Amino acid sequence: MPPIDAAAQRLGSAYVLDARIGGGAQGDVWLAHRNDAPGIPLAVKLLRADLLEDADVVERFIRERATLMRVSSPYVVGVQDMVIEGSRFAIVMDYVGGGTLRGLLNEQGVLSPAEVARVGAMLASGLAVVHDAGIVHRDIKPANVLISPPGGSADPADGDDTVVGQGAWTPRLADFGVARICDTVASSHATGAIGTPLYMAPEILDPAAPTPAADVYSLGVLLYEAACGITPFVGAPSQVLAQHARRAPGRPDGVPDALWSVLERMLAKQPAARPSAREVAAALRMAAPALAGCAPARRLTVPPPSAPAAAPYLWADDALPGSAMAPTEAGPAGPEAGTPPTAPLALPPTAVAAGEPTRVSAASAAPAAGEAAAQARFAGAPQPPAPPADWAPPNVGAVSRPVPRSRRPRRALFGVIGAVVVLAVAVGGVIVWRHRTAGAPGPTAVAALPAQADTIELQRITDVDEYRLAPDHGALAAETSYKHWSLYDLDAAGQAPVWSGDCDSAGFWTSETFLCVQDDTGQLIGLDGTEAGGVLAFDERKQLGTTGSAAIVLDGSYSGSLVAMDADGEQVWRRDGGFREARIGAGFIVTYETGSERLLVLSAETGEVLLSEAAENAPDFDSSLPGGIGIDAGTQAFYKVDGEAVTVYDATGTEVGTVDGAGTRSDWVLSDAVSAEQLVELLRSAAADSSVHVRGRSAEAGLTLNTIDCTVTGPDGASYDVPERTDGEACVITPEGLIGKDEGVLFTMGQPSSRTDATGDNVIAYDLDDGEQLWQAAGTLVGVLPPSDNAAGKAAGAPRMLVAEGDDLVIHAVVGK
Repeated sequence: MPPIDAAAQRLGSAYVLDARIGGGAQGDVWLAHRNDAPGIPLAVKLLRADLLEDADVVERFIRERATLMRVSSPYVVGVQDMVIEGSRFAIVMDYVGGGTLRGLLNEQGVLSPAEVARVGAMLASGLAVVHDAGIVHRDIKPANVLISPPGGSADPADGDDTVVGQGAWTPRLADFGVARICDTVASSHATGAIGTPLYMAPEILDPAAPTPAADVYSLGVLLYEAACGITPFVGAPSQVLAQHARRAPGRPDGVPDALWSVLERMLAKQPAARPSAREVAAALRMAAPALAGCAPARRLTVPPPSAPAAAPYLWADDALPGSAMAPTEAGPAGPEAGTPPTAPLALPPTAVAAGEPTRVSAASAAPAAGEAAAQARFAGAPQPPAPPADWAPPNVGAVSRPVPRSRRPRRALFGVIGAVVVLAVAVGGVIVWRHRTAGAPGPTAVAALPAQADTIELQRITDVDEYRLAPDHGALAAETSYKHWSLYDLDAAGQAPVWSGDCDSAGFWTSETFLCVQDDTGQLIGLDGTEAGGVLAFDERKQLGTTGSAAIVLDGSYSGSLVAMDADGEQVWRRDGGFREARIGAGFIVTYETGSERLLVLSAETGEVLLSEAAENAPDFDSSLPGGIGIDAGTQAFYKVDGEAVTVYDATGTEVGTVDGAGTRSDWVLSDAVSAEQLVELLRSAAADSSVHVRGRSAEAGLTLNTIDCTVTGPDGASYDVPERTDGEACVITPEGLIGKDEGVLFTMGQPSSRTDATGDNVIAYDLDDGEQLWQAAGTLVGVLPPSDNAAGKAAGAPRMLVAEGDDLVIHAVVGK
């Protein structure tokens, strides 16, 4: 039992909270005990205080108490009591002290086929009991499976012939009670998805409440990962979700037929085609004899190639009457997807409401603690691309509506960002602040775009399945057919690619060099299209990302030292240790060292440790804030989110300030990089009210987003006209930043759609003060590109932007008037 915290406190008349042992999206977890049973440990989840402000949640909490306490299974973490006391809202549960399945898989890699079947049968049995109670979990993942050590209290349920085995551990599904209560928030507010994209069933994104089949799908993904070491789809959240809907997972080598036949049915795209949880349990128990003695499959670092699904899932927007044919292919999963080379500079909040939006209170968007503050709060900002294997583009774009010309049916090129990330902003006052800053904006900052301008289309790259954008936005690589990549120098006078070739995996090594890997051998390609440097071996190493000036490589097939390598493949710095994953930006690297069990922030330039904190388990690098660390503010500042508080550090790791009440990442937007002091100033503004605060070159502006009426207001009540939506289109509003000399504000308005009659998505600039529309381009903003003197005519030397429009990537010059 963990040591008792000096800050132990009472909960009601029956319980004592001994020590805080964790935190998550819904609140903090405490080790506790009953007054009359001090030797029996309990786990207590203190839910976010803002949930008490929602009468529907409180009512459901009281109404569901008896239902949740009746759920009893040795494979479920049981709810023993539920307490409301003043401002505290608590669920008392069994304490399970053996760690999580996430930790076990991180250490062990894979389970044997027989063990996968054993664990899966137990979890499915527990899930069946949960479903019998009318509960859909909606967030099944390894981190929510706790391990009861051998000799623990879990015993097989009556009628359950799953063989636990002497000395075997027992899995127990956690957090089903939280899912039941928090489901009220999701169902009564703007459309939002509960879950983790890597494990999320495709139907979760639809407005209708998910059925138990969604949990079966998520469990199938979990067991797939346990069998081979990686989920069937990886990449940016938008890419992963599109693949869940439209790609059939590849079969890993070494997974026997008896196990694969069950997993394949669990991962069916159509909910009705999946077996029930009880049927899964029975099928896995039946398969157990055939799996006995089978060797574990090889641990994979990239998923096997996927294929177009025979019966893809159609989201509600795609299935509306009169819509265009739904896409049947999302682009191949596998080596192409994975860890981003850089974290996006700014994570613009996105306000989303369904076709019939409902009111959202500020309380419903309150932040959670630590790393989950942005990932699992679906009142959050677009997440940076998810890590796992290889590397992927920063700030991935999104599907647009089909262009009005004859072409093949639209594929889900970049997924459906807007459906995943939902910001709920209360309708409130509008405030504007103006502070002086020095210097011109960076060439790739939103602030570099002019306000009074015309847009000129310069280049269109068609039929793109995947893409990579160089960290300095000076080059682009596009996959236009399976494994076939083309490299473009975006400063070149011509528009033809400088190089094309087939790659098993591909990404930018540095801003000036592109890496193409085939058969575990990598070749660097320069922006002139010629081979740069020698051949690199990738059989015992993998690239985690790039800072722009150096590639960050894991020196080991699974765990090892971090090495920074320059454009020629020469070592720049090396940090020895047991590292496995990292989140990499231009200025900083977030990683975890397994031997010392410490969360680290490193200088991207030198590898020097800037911040080191004890952490029992590795953070979720799929989160936008792994370990609560944010590195998306530029090269001069990073920050740590701890509940409602945010602590800001400068580039040397020196603490600059802590701001309480600023833990909601979606409350602020950066138009350019900032210093640590400027970030503290912005956070203080964001903590002061419920507006979305946008920082430009020399100003801060407060914006109010109203998803009920689908409106945006700015300084002095200025109104920005949102394009009229057609029936069934969601209200999606993404502030991108202030432009010009802070006299303009830029948004991505609308949502990608396959319907030919839909308004779709558009990048629109408005006058900040009077709301006049200044310019517009179809699609979703991917990023700002540096000016090029080689552009033709008036576009020479003008700022440019990259927009995702349908299957196409389009470069526009934004020419100031």
